[in-house]
Amino acid sequence: MYLLYVMKALSDKLTASITALLIACAALLAFTFGCATSEKSKTTPAADMESALVAPSFSSVDFEHSIAAIGDVIRAFGEQVGGGIVLMSGLEERAAPAFAFRQMPYQEAVAELAGSIECDYIHTQHYYMILPSEYQELQNMEVGESLDPRHAVLSASVAFGAKTELYKVFAVLGESLDITIIADNIIAEARCGELFIDTAPLPVVLQALLQSARIMPDSVVVESTSEYIFIRSVQNVGEVKRLLNSTAMTPEQRMLLDKSVSLTLPNRTTSAQAAFASKPIPLSDALLPLTEQLGIEVVAQRRLADIPINPCQMNAITLETALSLLLRQWPLPDFGFEMQEGRILIREK
Repeated sequence: MYLLYVMKALSDKLTASITALLIACAALLAFTFGCATSEKSKTTPAADMESALVAPSFSSVDFEHSIAAIGDVIRAFGEQVGGGIVLMSGLEERAAPAFAFRQMPYQEAVAELAGSIECDYIHTQHYYMILPSEYQELQNMEVGESLDPRHAVLSASVAFGAKTELYKVFAVLGESLDITIIADNIIAEARCGELFIDTAPLPVVLQALLQSARIMPDSVVVESTSEYIFIRSVQNVGEVKRLLNSTAMTPEQRMLLDKSVSLTLPNRTTSAQAAFASKPIPLSDALLPLTEQLGIEVVAQRRLADIPINPCQMNAITLETALSLLLRQWPLPDFGFEMQEGRILIREK
């Protein structure tokens, strides 16, 4: 499902360094994001707890579905009923019984869906989310205060299928809204849950996506300027700007770095729907599309050739910002780029 509207191999040392970090991060994420499978004899909706949030005001529900995996049920529910419903990633294969709702209040219908797989639910003003009680901390996710006013006022209507990598989701969402949303590799490779939200503010949509991917509030940082939104893991603490020779440039080079560009990887022809078939590519394969789209030759040290680049969409940002975001995807702070005569070199610091 997709958004509705809107260079040779690394040296052993470098490979070992990156691999060790990724393995460590993966282990931590497996613990932090892991899906709980314990079941309870009785479901107590988290939405019944004291909350300052007003429940969404959605129409009563007429909905039927035969016995199926709950992910299929939630997808059909979103398509037929609308409103806002999110299923946490990892629950989509749980078996659900048949349902037949007739003019049932939306919240009661969500409670029935959640209870059928021994889960709870939480809500914001724009959607309900089904999740195990062990994951109620997800309701503390807050994105709105992190966004630049340019992004905070945007809205979107979204529908994504379970197990979709977040880098695909952000690329499609960014293209649809003509903005730039980039995540580092640790966050970007997490997978969202089944999700359907009628028109809601962009901060709400991003919040729901991160929650659905089981990303805990204390494990992620959302950065935003008027140019971009960058979502990173707390382990990724590299410098924001990656230009390595800022004091040794000509006025012409400075003007080039300040030029507004748009960038699509793996290639310029990647569209919103085609993004779902795209996979990460090695840096060596990204050099030609970078050169063609940025208007200057881009090269890299041979030992960086196999570092992965996720599919991404960047819209109307400076060339310097685009390269910095590209490099900030990697979970190591040891890389940057320098301006040379007639070209840009991506290298280790």
